[in-house]
Amino acid sequence: MTIEDDLRVTLQQHAARPASSPDPDLWESVAAGVWRRRRRQRAATVGAAAVALAAVAALPPLLSQRDQRTPEPPAVTPTVEWVHPSWSKPDFPLRPSWVPADAGERTVSRLGPNSHLSYERGTSVLSAEVGPLQADWEVEATDVHETTVNGRPASVHASGSFDGAAAGERYVGVRWQLADKRWVQVLSFGKRTEADVLRFARGLTSGSVNAGLPPFVFDVIPPSYTLQHQSADLMCLAPTADVAKERQPTGICIHLGGPGEDDDAGAPGERTTVNGNPAIYFSGTGVLNVELPGDRTLRVEWQPDEPTSPTSDEILRLATSIHVQP
Repeated sequence: MTIEDDLRVTLQQHAARPASSPDPDLWESVAAGVWRRRRRQRAATVGAAAVALAAVAALPPLLSQRDQRTPEPPAVTPTVEWVHPSWSKPDFPLRPSWVPADAGERTVSRLGPNSHLSYERGTSVLSAEVGPLQADWEVEATDVHETTVNGRPASVHASGSFDGAAAGERYVGVRWQLADKRWVQVLSFGKRTEADVLRFARGLTSGSVNAGLPPFVFDVIPPSYTLQHQSADLMCLAPTADVAKERQPTGICIHLGGPGEDDDAGAPGERTTVNGNPAIYFSGTGVLNVELPGDRTLRVEWQPDEPTSPTSDEILRLATSIHVQP
């Protein structure tokens, strides 16, 4: 399931809620949910025996010494010097000259090599994405036609309905390519007309929109890794080569949640500590949960079955370097 698929499901769920209880963080919740779903789907393909072996091989510091199997060689050996993060702020690289008065709360996210700007209010979403990768249209359009945006040929996809639509809401999408080959896509789910969406799209010109503070900062990271995803409460780090080709959350993802959130029921876990805080490490499914003060859980997730998967030492070292923003 993609971010777009999960967004439609989330919109449908929110449409059934009373108007007095809107959630302004739809996109951020969707991004975190997609990552967790993808990790679980992949983990489910691993048999019980394979999971048990992976738990022994990947966590020699945390397990007893009764099994002397040689562990897998680490993806980043202890002799490799880790580095301080040096990525640029994931600001949105265009500035809208006009935004509808009722657009809602603004957020800026990093989606792989793309940047994403979103305005959300209740079930209404107005978003723009720019970067080298094309985003999906998300909705099967009933009306497809061509127009121009700031002198560039553009495609319009529209529909009078979409999954989760409230009364009077419709879908409008606009996509065009800039002279430097980057793609720009604007999507609207709400009570905006095509003229409104095109006015917003044509107002995306030179400038930038500040991404604000990230949810986490890092003392050090593996030298081959960089920022792959950033949203309100989710950050992912991945090898540089992977970042250039994937806009969905991937790599090592860090999420802040409530106490015991998303514990892997039935999965064997190893107790440890991180910076003096109690933690539990699920090697078979690729999860480290760290219990923080204030009934919060710092959750580190990764794909344990990939060739470049981090070792237990690397995950624990990364976890100790993470600081939650106040």
